[in-house]
Amino acid sequence: MNRINKKQKEVMEDWQAKHGCCQFDYKNYDIILPDGGQLVIEKEKYLAHKILGYKKLLGGGCQVIFSKKATVPSETYKAIIWMEELDETVEYLKSMKRMLNKIEIKTDTSLQWMRRQKNLQKKKTKN
Repeated sequence: MNRINKKQKEVMEDWQAKHGCCQFDYKNYDIILPDGGQLVIEKEKYLAHKILGYKKLLGGGCQVIFSKKATVPSETYKAIIWMEELDETVEYLKSMKRMLNKIEIKTDTSLQWMRRQKNLQKKKTKN
């Protein structure tokens, strides 16, 4: 990925000032949507069954063996979007995508990224 230049940063900051509700992490190429803006993030605590070990299966896979009694405290997170505001949220994200594509930051490279990661892993295992 190319570094984000000053002109791109200015366009992104202008868009952020106009639309609000997000932050851009220029170093890691992340979009940060804070809690309470377009979505709400809830943390839920629960007790999960403790993992005792793994059992190898014939097909080469493995099965996780859980304890029936022992539990460990765990947390799960949920992102909540209100149904009434779904169209507004989708339009917000489409607007962000148009702005990023306009300044030549690709937004549809997930498959390319996955392929690149696989190729890097193959190269590491060969060395």
